[in-house]
Amino acid sequence: MVIIYFILLFFPFQEESRFIIENSKIEFYSYAPLEDIQAVNTESIGAIDIESGEFIIKIPVSSFEFPNKLMQKHFNDSYLETDKYPECIFRGTFKGNKATGEITLHGVTKNIEIPINKIEEEKKISITTEFKIALKDHKIKVPRVLFQNIAEEIEVKVSSTFTEFQQQ
Repeated sequence: MVIIYFILLFFPFQEESRFIIENSKIEFYSYAPLEDIQAVNTESIGAIDIESGEFIIKIPVSSFEFPNKLMQKHFNDSYLETDKYPECIFRGTFKGNKATGEITLHGVTKNIEIPINKIEEEKKISITTEFKIALKDHKIKVPRVLFQNIAEEIEVKVSSTFTEFQQQ
């Protein structure tokens, strides 16, 4: 909860229009000739200001879970170097059915625009999206010996529910 307060202080939203992540599921897939790889993360935190459309989402990269523990170790130690780059941050604005902003992954910040499906209900907002991230755009290196094991573009699927922030 301390992190949520930090985000809300860092990103000063209008009090009555703030929503925070209640639950989130981020999945990624690497479809490659020799091996398909997938992982899931449910540890994201973030906030949205409905009035301005601004948002920030913070993903602890080491919280991705793989079906194979060795894959998870290689992902954290060799590819994403999570001790050095522990989080992925996406901040920007919603405009209609798109989210635009900057994504910082593996220490590299890139502008990004992704399609979103947003459903607003009373005191809840659900957002889903699918997009791709190119490893080279974030200087994530794959050893030549493994080039057939890991795709150059990773498919990302996000499903998050935000709930109205209640000051305590």
